[in-house]
Amino acid sequence: MRKTTQIIMATLLFTQLSFSEVVGLHELLENAQQPKQIKRIIKSEFEAMESQNLADIEEKPFVLNHSVSRFGGPINFDFEYEIAVSKEFKLGEIKELEREASRLNNQADSIEQEKFLVSFSNRLKNSYHHYCLNRNYVEEFQNRYERISLLYDKKQRAYEEGEIAKTELLQIELEKRTLKSKLNSFLQQVEDEKKALFDLTFFTKNKQLSCIDTYPLKPEFNEDTDIFELTQKAYEKRIDSTKASLQRHSKKIDTVEVSTGYIREVERDVYSVAISIPLNFSTRKSEYERASLMHHSSALTLQHEQIKLKKNHEISILKAKLRRVYHEILSQEGNIDSFKSRLLPLMKKSYTYGESTVVEYLLSQ
Repeated sequence: MRKTTQIIMATLLFTQLSFSEVVGLHELLENAQQPKQIKRIIKSEFEAMESQNLADIEEKPFVLNHSVSRFGGPINFDFEYEIAVSKEFKLGEIKELEREASRLNNQADSIEQEKFLVSFSNRLKNSYHHYCLNRNYVEEFQNRYERISLLYDKKQRAYEEGEIAKTELLQIELEKRTLKSKLNSFLQQVEDEKKALFDLTFFTKNKQLSCIDTYPLKPEFNEDTDIFELTQKAYEKRIDSTKASLQRHSKKIDTVEVSTGYIREVERDVYSVAISIPLNFSTRKSEYERASLMHHSSALTLQHEQIKLKKNHEISILKAKLRRVYHEILSQEGNIDSFKSRLLPLMKKSYTYGESTVVEYLLSQ
């Protein structure tokens, strides 16, 4: 009965792989829910900004003016009335330049939002690796529990034959129960981590994770792609937007207003056509607009360089930490291998011949 229970516990987590579909990290990323939602949000926000910018740069509507005048005495009087229509037009490529500047800024905002997709992908990868490491740890812990269980079975027979004291058997039994409790806790933790991963995807919960595609532990990592790709693209879009705005505010004449009207007077009808042209050279507004855009462009460049310097510094720190932890792990693995191959057999032999106590043996385990 004990062996049946042990087998069930040993295979609770791992034999399921043979009876359900196994998915890896790539499948998790491909079927994750949040990136698809983020992409829909980015698209909707971009379309909303595009529509708003089209509304902002659209020309003003036609203006209709109408007036009526009454003149004369209380009995002999007459009316005069006037009606006029006016419209402001943007000349040349002014409208197109304004639209281009807004469109490029909108694209930069959308590219910046794509960083959320990268962040989510990295979090999912980290959770996947954490789960796989813990699952491997459970396997090692299971082996430890099985060794204690085997020892307990032997000592129980020895106690029944009067070869050891009750206290020694109880010490081993206590260690076995402690390990069983920890093992159950670890199994539940790993199962919860797996559920949390599948909750992020469209997969059903009966699938299993392969853990054969984890990244190997290395002292360095390869930077296969430009780590600042999105930041660089967004920066270039904003610079291009500034250039389009500079070109727009360099035009000597950008708008013209055309109006036509009809005036009915008592003795005549008057028709009129008028053109109003703003003389931009009479004000320094365009000059100030261009100066503002130039300063904004310089600020964008400095901010971009500052971000890259900061991130490169953080990357250097992480790389140094990676190398340090890598060598610490190698050192600990060497110590563990030496302990398992040299010290553990000696402790087992010492305990078998009664040269060490059961507590010393359990501590060595």
